[in-house]
Amino acid sequence: MSVEQFGVVPDGTDATPGVLAALQYCQTHNVSCLVFPNGRYDFFPDFAKDLYLYLCNNDAGLKRIVFPLIDFEEFTIDGQGSEFVFHGLINPFFVSKSSSITLKEFSVDFERSFHSEGRILSVDDEGMDLHIPEHFPYKICGGLLRFVGNDSAVESSNSAASRLVYGSNHLLEFDTTERKTAFMAKDYYFNGTASYPAREIGKRTIRLSIKGLTGKPGNTLVFGPNHRNYPAFVLNESRDICVESITIHHAGGMGILAQLCHNVHIDKCRVTPSKGRILSTTADATHFANCTGLLSLTDNLFENQGDDATNIHGVYVQIARMISSHELLVRLVHPQQIGFDFIHEGLEIEFVDGRSLQTIGEGKVIRKKPLNKEFTQIVLEKPIPEGLTVGDAIAANRDYPEVRISGNTIRNNRARGMLLNCRGKTRVENNYFHTPGAAILFEGDASYWFEQGGVSDCVIQGNTFDNCLFGVWGKGVIDVQAGIHEKRESSRYNRNIVIKDNRFIRGNQSPLLHAFCVDNLQWRDNQIEASRIDNPESPFIISFCSNVSIKDELYCETDPLPNLNT
Repeated sequence: MSVEQFGVVPDGTDATPGVLAALQYCQTHNVSCLVFPNGRYDFFPDFAKDLYLYLCNNDAGLKRIVFPLIDFEEFTIDGQGSEFVFHGLINPFFVSKSSSITLKEFSVDFERSFHSEGRILSVDDEGMDLHIPEHFPYKICGGLLRFVGNDSAVESSNSAASRLVYGSNHLLEFDTTERKTAFMAKDYYFNGTASYPAREIGKRTIRLSIKGLTGKPGNTLVFGPNHRNYPAFVLNESRDICVESITIHHAGGMGILAQLCHNVHIDKCRVTPSKGRILSTTADATHFANCTGLLSLTDNLFENQGDDATNIHGVYVQIARMISSHELLVRLVHPQQIGFDFIHEGLEIEFVDGRSLQTIGEGKVIRKKPLNKEFTQIVLEKPIPEGLTVGDAIAANRDYPEVRISGNTIRNNRARGMLLNCRGKTRVENNYFHTPGAAILFEGDASYWFEQGGVSDCVIQGNTFDNCLFGVWGKGVIDVQAGIHEKRESSRYNRNIVIKDNRFIRGNQSPLLHAFCVDNLQWRDNQIEASRIDNPESPFIISFCSNVSIKDELYCETDPLPNLNT
């Protein structure tokens, strides 16, 4: 069925009402495919559907959604190469409690991005002069720089117009020519900031009065948003989802977030900027929380996003109170995880020492009573394990997904490449990485992000790591870490990692491997190409590990690398 039948045409008018009508018709009449004839379709928030959503690692809130695919089965949206352009404070796609869904052949962009950019003209001890391109509208009101949705004046914070302020709390320098983060650039964070002290000094030229900023004239300063409110695609409690041949030019948050889903396939997609912007999505390109089944990322391009290419993990809740021998009060701690309701009756769980991340025991939930978006009271089948205390953590001991990541290009984004924190079979093959931080990071903690990790079967092979770690986000090109604060001599959070037959191009002193609290890591048959490195350091940093083997390297460097068997 074509959206033309519902008055949806690519003529610049608001396509939202027609799309909502078309989706309702398709669901009622079991239509299996909704087609958009090739063209540009525009979507505005006025008539979109309101839903209050809790989104893991994004910001919860009332979302205005254009494509609410809720309780759909065996349904396809085929864009036939169309452009989907969204305007204002709006969420494109929400897929929930649905199965066998395919989204393919279209692009997603926002007319006005949620971040802003300025070209650096000069820098001194008192601040920075910037030229701001026309497609990042702004106003200076009362000596404060505010980015806005259009060129209309922004009134007081009590007016409706204040909703059009595109708030920012984060600054980062990018190399304009190379279109990637500047060498060793660091993040500048400003808590609660929606605006910055500034004054106009010329046509679209401002003086940003912030001491301590650094930057190179000609480079680009990116003003990151102070929220993650508008991810492009949210996949929630659904199964058998395919996202194929879709381009995400921008989103005010993550590109694709999948939470509590089973079998998600992302194939031949592109996350890349448009309109001369230097940033694509303002957070991760893709993200997976408490998913099961098969997760596959194949032949995709992830570039210039504001955070990682992917993060695959579970979620910890913290023990807030011991009520009885069988009863606990648990809490979601991180503000971007509140409301993430993964606990259910019959759930198998693991109990974890919050300081060492060692498993204390296992159990089963027989009853739960949610108190609010943070706290849940649970009753256990068996007594609480001995040694468990307030401040320790609980996570789902679930059917961990199999992860397949192959044929992807990850480059020029802020931070890392891939965060691999899944205990299922994980294979990372034939990808290309050029990232300012660690290309691959293994993590997990029960003290800040509360992300459950700890791989148990991971093979990294056939990849190219091209001059990675030219920024500040990591300790090694492959970085195996964990939030372990105690019992480091015995805690072994990540296990069974094989790194083989990869190509490492090492143009700086950055370590190739950092391993911490790992058991059974093998590094073999990797090719290392090194240009001349002054005062080189060991490419391997190993601490608090067991059964680490580094051998059989192939070298193509102009100068030998020392200390290869540290």
